[in-house]
Amino acid sequence: MDIGKLRARAIAPVVGLALLSLAGGALAEETSPYAPANITQTISDMRWQCMLSALCPLNDSMRALIKRAMASDRSAEYLLGLTLLTGDGLPRDRGAGLLWVVRAAEHGEPAAARDVARRLRNGEAVEVDETKVAEALKPQASAGDVEAMRALGPMYINGRGVKQDAAFGLNMLQAAAAKGSSDAETDLSQLYLNGAAGVPANRPEAMKWLTASARHGNVDAMMSLGYMSVMASIAERNLVEGFCWLMRSALLDQVQAQEKLSMMFAQGEKDDHGTVIAIDLIQADMWFRLAARNPYHNNSQVRSMIEPKMTTEQLGQAKRLFDAWRPRTIQELRTLAIPFPAATPNGASSRDCAAMT
Repeated sequence: MDIGKLRARAIAPVVGLALLSLAGGALAEETSPYAPANITQTISDMRWQCMLSALCPLNDSMRALIKRAMASDRSAEYLLGLTLLTGDGLPRDRGAGLLWVVRAAEHGEPAAARDVARRLRNGEAVEVDETKVAEALKPQASAGDVEAMRALGPMYINGRGVKQDAAFGLNMLQAAAAKGSSDAETDLSQLYLNGAAGVPANRPEAMKWLTASARHGNVDAMMSLGYMSVMASIAERNLVEGFCWLMRSALLDQVQAQEKLSMMFAQGEKDDHGTVIAIDLIQADMWFRLAARNPYHNNSQVRSMIEPKMTTEQLGQAKRLFDAWRPRTIQELRTLAIPFPAATPNGASSRDCAAMT
């Protein structure tokens, strides 16, 4: 099981959940066979069935995961929670899934702690003892664990589970970044972008940290930096910088960047500094095809902007480019010359994107 994929699916909106999945934590604890309070009995009830693998409702890896979670392995608790939230290997059960995620957070699993914090910020009803979460994270953070520092720093900044100390929390995030965590650099960029008690919003500081994260190879930071540069106000808009970071991210197979590039080539772009990206339907269609491999980005509105305007020859050329395309590695990207699009279709580019250092 891929915890990253499970985590993404757990975060995605879910429609049509059963009534039990919408129940509160107490009801889930009482009724769900996979809730922490009931899972020991559930596994015990399956013991005869599972003597024959063909009759067992759980595969070997799932049974092993459940046993680890039952033994208070906090990473297993979190993965079991995500599995129940997504229904990938077990019946989907939101109530029981959240109970396991909370349990993992209270046992000090940093990813679970950040997951719970995100849900609380989004207004989701989650019953959690944040004091337990903080106390479980402190020894790990003190030992220099950057993931624990990323989880605990914002708790100090916001006064969640600990006495509020914005300076201490900010220092903790900066220390995690100094240890080489590009994710901590992204955390800092978001903190300065949005602001918090004791940490005023500061866009230049946000862009500084986001750029650092992108230069250290964080593909999502590259995509965000590209979007922010392209979509900024007139005074702060930087079309060259935005295009270059979007292209780097797209070459690393970041689907949102691929979709944005498709739209830029389909419509053309220009800014108040004389920078122009000409309409290029072949490039637009190639990047759209790449983005559309993901069903969430197979956008008929984007397709209708591009393909009806193309000749058969252009469509064929876009398809050949799509078939020949392969994602690059971060090592390749650091030495790859990326030409900035010519200002006129089929013209020669007069410059390349600056080297990624």
